Parts: sequence; C-alpha cells; structure tokens
Amino acid sequence: MFKAARLIPVSAALLLACGCNVLTQPDRAFVNNQVVIGYAAKAAGYTLDEKLYTLQRVEIEWDTATFYYSGVADPREDAWVLRFSPKTGEQDPVALEDVYSHLSLIEGLRDDFQVGIDEKETLGESRLRYVCYSYNSKTRDKEGRPIRGYGIISTYSSRSDDLPVIYAMKIEAVGRKAFYSRADLDPFLRPVLRR
Repeated sequence: MFKAARLIPVSAALLLACGCNVLTQPDRAFVNNQVVIGYAAKAAGYTLDEKLYTLQRVEIEWDTATFYYSGVADPREDAWVLRFSPKTGEQDPVALEDVYSHLSLIEGLRDDFQVGIDEKETLGESRLRYVCYSYNSKTRDKEGRPIRGYGIISTYSSRSDDLPVIYAMKIEAVGRKAFYSRADLDPFLRPVLRR
C-alpha cells in the first residue's frame, strides 16, 4: 500500500513534466499522401490548375469519383466535383443531371437559402446547368450576425464510350461580396472539355 501511495506522486510528476512537453511540441512529421491523391486525380483524368485550387482528397467508388478542393487565392473557398458513371438499367442519367436534386441536399443544411441565377448552356453535344445561391452561414461576425455565404452548383452531362458520364460541381465560400458566376466554373470544366 505504501509503495502504491509513493508511486502516485511520482506518476503525477512524470505526467506533468511529459504532458507539458507534449503540449508544446510542434506538429509531428509524417509522409504526406498528396502525391498519391494527385496520381488518383490524374488517373481519373481530372486535374485542376494547382495555382487556383489545391486537391485535398479523392474518394473513388465503382461508379463515382469525388474530388475535394480548397481555394489557393481565396482560402475560404471549398469545392467538390462528383463524377457519376451511371450503371445501365440502375441509375437514371436524367435524374443525376438534375441540378436541383443536388441543390436540395445543400439547401436543407443552410439558413435563409436563396437562389440567384439559374442558367442552362449547351457545350457541343453536352449540357451544362448551373445555379448560384446564397445563405446565412453558421459563422458569425463581431456583432453576432450570420455571415452570408455564396455558392454555385452545376451539372455537366457528357458521354464516354457511348455511355453517359455526369459531373456535379460545387464551389462555395463564406464572406464573399458577391454571387459566383459562370466564369467561376471554367477551371472545373476545363478537364472535362479536354477529353
């Protein structure tokens, strides 16, 4: 019993000494997977200009690939691109191409959601549809008011080996001063249009 009683103060002293050291140590070094993530994007044929957006992660399934980005010039920006390869007989390309089916998932998570521009465009044999929106974010300003967020979501329908391939793209940022425009989609469309 006396041994256990003596060990407690010794253990506490070691914990304090080591614990303080752990709390003040800088970030630990690790092997970054950015190269592997980049290879996955190149293999999928979807890479963006690294001066504009940084690829954060890639999720790949049998019929979808999702690419997540953060802005370089504007670090508040986050974006994703979802590539659907519909399974014949199981998924309806028309439903996947409906921008409002994707928008409804975003709208349900935002306060004071408002749609701005809703446009359609034909690019060769492919179709692009995009919707600009704004909302009140969970982030607050100094007075406690919500900061306005802005976004754009689009769908782009194309074909690969006579099968439909559909891309859903979203860019969003809190604290922007204006709505996104069609030109903001260009970096995300470039890899698709090169094919």
